[in-house]
Amino acid sequence: MAYAPATSLRSRIRRAQIALVLLMLAPAVISISMMMAFSRQYHQVIARIGDVGALQPMVGETLLSETLEIVVGRSRFEDGSLFETLDEVDVRLGSLIGLGAASRGDLEVARRVLGTLCRYVADLGAQMESGATVDDNFRVNAEIKNVAALFVEMLDAAIRAEITAATVTSNQTQSVVLTMFAVEVCMLVASLAFAAAAQRSLLHAIQAPLDRLEQFAGQIAKGELSGRAPDPDAAELRSLTQSLNTMAYQLERLIEQNKLEQENLMKSELRTLQAQITPHFLYNTLDAIVWLAESKNDEEVINVTRALSSFFRTSLAGGREWITIAEELEHLRGYLTIQKVRYRDILNYEINIGEDILHEQILKLLIQPLVENAIYHGIKNRRGGGVISIDLSRRDGRLFVTVSDTGAGMDEGKTRALNASLGQEAPSGDTSGYGLFNVDRRIKLYYRQSEGVRIESTPGAGARASFNVPVDIHV
Repeated sequence: MAYAPATSLRSRIRRAQIALVLLMLAPAVISISMMMAFSRQYHQVIARIGDVGALQPMVGETLLSETLEIVVGRSRFEDGSLFETLDEVDVRLGSLIGLGAASRGDLEVARRVLGTLCRYVADLGAQMESGATVDDNFRVNAEIKNVAALFVEMLDAAIRAEITAATVTSNQTQSVVLTMFAVEVCMLVASLAFAAAAQRSLLHAIQAPLDRLEQFAGQIAKGELSGRAPDPDAAELRSLTQSLNTMAYQLERLIEQNKLEQENLMKSELRTLQAQITPHFLYNTLDAIVWLAESKNDEEVINVTRALSSFFRTSLAGGREWITIAEELEHLRGYLTIQKVRYRDILNYEINIGEDILHEQILKLLIQPLVENAIYHGIKNRRGGGVISIDLSRRDGRLFVTVSDTGAGMDEGKTRALNASLGQEAPSGDTSGYGLFNVDRRIKLYYRQSEGVRIESTPGAGARASFNVPVDIHV
């Protein structure tokens, strides 16, 4: 059956979530990025102001102080660090100019002034070396002071330019903050509106199909299994709807199958009872009672009559399906008592069972058909008779039942064919295999397990029929 394409609720929710995230995050990411950029720019301006300010004392104080010491004769020119100081100031100016600062123009003028200052310092060095007069040296020193004052003034201009740039950056940052705040408010309102619309859309996509599914589930609960729910648009609900439709269909099939199984089970139990209460068995038992009565063997007459009564009482069991193991053994002993009278010396048997499991429940009429099969197909066909052993034990919460005989046995081919026939829906061949088949079938149906009766046999050494079932099954 072809279905129309369905939209996944998960994909709808995912798309709505992505849209909401974009609505909420996009303005925030943009505002944060812009604020970080302005903040970085502001901090760069402040850092340049500090760098420019650090150059002023190097020239206005350190350099002038050292030139004065040289002019008055307290130190020698060649021992000073005038050119090292000027070189360092030049390098720093070059770095500041290379940053593309707002004060670049002022810094370039200051650098040219620094070049003039370097020439005057060089002139002072030449005069000191040539032995010029003190007045000449003071005149050069005065020029150095004037040029240094101009240099410091240009640095002040550069600092003012940087302060102006910092103010502009601060104003831009504040403007961005206010603008993005307004954008965030608008986006929040839009996100809330979108979320409300998405919620209404999802509710519409879910509620109506759920109402139909609830109505359909109510029909299933009432036993109306012929209807089917229509397919919804949502992919997840469509899968659920198809599962419910499949469940309703499977329930219809299971109910029909269960009816058929119950019919087959009733037929199987009826065949089991018919196999037990065959006219041949009943006639032979009554003949044996008459023969014992004519022989004046009153005690045997009483035993056989009681055994026959016990046999039929347990077979019927008041309509109960489950009886205790003790009741099943009573039924089995009644049957063996009757057969022992018929076959006398060629039939011997032994029953091995623990007293602790006699009170446990078991499906009735499971062991006697196996014993009957051992008598008619094992002991009866062996010259000199044999022994039948019935063993019941409990291990790991399961009841293990084994009926073995020392009869004629079967070859491997017959044993394999008999085991294969037990797994069929109906017994094949003649009706002599109904006993084993019915036991196998009833074990599988009542105990809900795949394994039933298992037959093992060796020609001339006898056969062994066994099964195991849970002990604590709810009955």
